[in-house]
Amino acid sequence: MVRALLFLHILSAAVWIGGMIYSIFFLRPSLKEIGQDEQRRKLLHSVFSKFFPAVWLSIILLFLTGMGLWHGYRKDFSENPLFHAKLFVFALMVLVFAYLYFFLFKRGRISQIPNLIAVNLFLGLLVLAIITYIV
Repeated sequence: MVRALLFLHILSAAVWIGGMIYSIFFLRPSLKEIGQDEQRRKLLHSVFSKFFPAVWLSIILLFLTGMGLWHGYRKDFSENPLFHAKLFVFALMVLVFAYLYFFLFKRGRISQIPNLIAVNLFLGLLVLAIITYIV
């Protein structure tokens, strides 16, 4: 059971962080080759409308599997301040994504989304750095 939770946890993190890396380092630069702003906006809307539901699922799975691993496997995390820092950064990531989704994506402000994805990518990499020290 622990291995299944850990697999789902790592897979969910890989989907979210990997999608952000793809968006910032591959999609965003490639969009500069598309001349018209309207075409770029349509492409970004199409990509994000497929990616964002996967992010919501990843957030739910990260929370559920994280709680399962914490309470069923590593109860000692409660005493580790780095673990609490990781939870705080994860909460910030969720808040940034919720803002990005509800106030930018849903309202058609597509051009502002990559900047917040970059912020969340930084926070996600920070979580990975913290995890390196607490495992």
